[in-house]
Amino acid sequence: MSLDDVKREVALGNRILAMVGLASGIRASMGHVSRRDPADPNRFVVKGRGYAIDVLSRMRPENMVVCDLDAELLEGPPGIVQCNEVKIHSCAYKARPEVQSVVHVHPPFSIMLSVLGIPVVPMVAEGMHIVRHPLPVYPHTALITSEEQGQKMTKYLGKAIAVQLLGHGAVTVGKTMEEAVMAMMHLEHQAQMNYYACSIAGPDHARIPEELIEEFFQWKPLSEPHFQRAVARVGRPDTGGSIWSDLMDKAARDLAGEE
Repeated sequence: MSLDDVKREVALGNRILAMVGLASGIRASMGHVSRRDPADPNRFVVKGRGYAIDVLSRMRPENMVVCDLDAELLEGPPGIVQCNEVKIHSCAYKARPEVQSVVHVHPPFSIMLSVLGIPVVPMVAEGMHIVRHPLPVYPHTALITSEEQGQKMTKYLGKAIAVQLLGHGAVTVGKTMEEAVMAMMHLEHQAQMNYYACSIAGPDHARIPEELIEEFFQWKPLSEPHFQRAVARVGRPDTGGSIWSDLMDKAARDLAGEE
């Protein structure tokens, strides 16, 4: 994958954050997704700051900036600098060599629960793995702009997939951009269901019990005899046509429509 390919992927990732409502409305300019360069793990591509219209839904490959793991600007368009909270990305990449993508946005339900001190617990099957164990909460609302703040946030993240930023937002990481973005989508979906449950039953509402979560994750695709017989007849299906594939396709068509 060339650096231009990475820039295009990151531009689409930013558009997806807007498309799914994680960076829209009053939050249209709040957030960013980054991807480590597969050809050079000591640099990453991320949205910058300083565009004439600075919203995620308008990001293009040529708008992206390249930074090193100290958050220094290596490459970018004239007049465009790193995003304000670039240290979220650089510090996460330095601390977690396996991480290939980082996402930061301001998801409202997750933010609300972080201020109320209500943990996000499994309420629906989708994304249970994100909140199966209590999420860490970084206890500051200020923007993460310094190395010290970035390192502190990363310590709270630890080995988790996600960390909530109290009254500010959330950060998710993944071995792919798909993992990082989908983790943020699932986190906010779970937080929304938690908010509804709190509204109905109070903060001590029921949750999906651990034994049922474990039972759910015992499922093995196509393992049942009727599926095995079907595979024997027609071959193994390609199950790669996921939600992520649809989102990337829509973002790509949206980008192409502007060219």
